Amino acid sequence: MEVLKSMSGLLTILITSIVLILLGMVYFMLTIWMIKIGAEWAGFRNVEGGMVVLGACIITAATMIGSASKK
Repeated sequence: MEVLKSMSGLLTILITSIVLILLGMVYFMLTIWMIKIGAEWAGFRNVEGGMVVLGACIITAATMIGSASKK
């Protein structure tokens, strides 16, 4: 019986990890899109892709750290 509980817990952790990784990727892509749109609205037409990705990385990391430290 203990083996089944352990396998069930391991499967739950695996599925949860995959779902969280996929949601993180979706959130990152939405952040990239929002930064691109915001830069265009602000009048910055020639924003390089690397700067957009860097901005999205910083915003995503700050959001994850902020949500993890919330109690």
